[in-house]
Amino acid sequence: MERKKLMDLYSDFLTGSPNVASAVVFSKVINELYSHDAITRMLAQPELDQKAYWHSIKKVIRQAETATGVIAVDDFIEHKPHSSENSLISYHFDHVSGQAKKGINIVSFTYVNREVAPKIKLPIAFELVRKDTVVTKMVKDKRSGKFKEKTTRQASLGKNELLRSRLKILTHQNNVKYSHVTFDSWYASAETINFIVQDLQKQVVCALKDNRGISFDLDDRSDKKRQWVAVSKANIEPNSPIKIRLKKVPFELILIKRVFHNMNGTVGVQYLVGSDTDLDHTSINTIYKDRWSSEDVHRSLKQNTGLEKMPAKLERSQANHIFASMIALVKLECMKLATKHNHYTLKRTILAKALNEAWLQIQKLKERCLEKSIYLPNFSTA
Repeated sequence: MERKKLMDLYSDFLTGSPNVASAVVFSKVINELYSHDAITRMLAQPELDQKAYWHSIKKVIRQAETATGVIAVDDFIEHKPHSSENSLISYHFDHVSGQAKKGINIVSFTYVNREVAPKIKLPIAFELVRKDTVVTKMVKDKRSGKFKEKTTRQASLGKNELLRSRLKILTHQNNVKYSHVTFDSWYASAETINFIVQDLQKQVVCALKDNRGISFDLDDRSDKKRQWVAVSKANIEPNSPIKIRLKKVPFELILIKRVFHNMNGTVGVQYLVGSDTDLDHTSINTIYKDRWSSEDVHRSLKQNTGLEKMPAKLERSQANHIFASMIALVKLECMKLATKHNHYTLKRTILAKALNEAWLQIQKLKERCLEKSIYLPNFSTA
């Protein structure tokens, strides 16, 4: 019980703290009700799992959920360039930089309800990608041209497996109300699409890589007897939904092509598919747009809850800090709904109040200096 209370206080601290995640500072903020050692020990206790996370936010989700809700799935990297490598902190490919970056890879599940204003964006679950298997590979050295052994880490459970496992729990055990799942092309495997539509009885809207094979032959026949073409090579009118078949997916999908004209004169093309063939291109775009709500959650986690600021070395301490940061974000989202102010406005309001108290404290310290006949800089006109 003591740990639950302290974790609640710690998540409050992260909610209001200006990007500081320090046990020493937290202890001083709560007037040393708990020592910084007690806080450090709390974070170093056994890792809080997704069952504990669900019980913490269950009432919030029950108030926010709707039958037309969307679960947006995406992953991001919590950068840890100076931390020691372990199964949690490892090198992961960063889509932003196009390079492998050292940090913690987190698969997030964001519940989106666009029926209310402001739109609800709640981190309903998260999975930590653990590279828990060490493998040795022979790689070619760029300078010498010779092959040498290189030790790397691999995850025993891939991100698609984590996605399916968590969605199954959210749907069948937690009984979350939602209609669609949306994600980018990284998760758009045939196995995942089939699982969501056939096993979970939900709909999916996702992006496709331009090399995915599609067929316009909708007859009931085996994949070997269909004519396949890469989606980028197919003659498709932009914003005109068309029914297609995808390899290893035993049902029809609706496909739309989106064309973007960028400010620098370049043209971008995106292909979206949906399992609900009754959707028009506007509905598909609206649902897929909810995927970007996960990006808002990732950004707010880093900028408003000190996600990357915990210097702990223990793997379970880092994991428990992520747990607390997620809870802090849920609290910010609840405050957003109550005040109609976004996370950043709320943080500025909190910081302004804190700076006001700091200002008063500075004036008291200046008076103390005068009492001790200690001169302060004087900028008055000579």
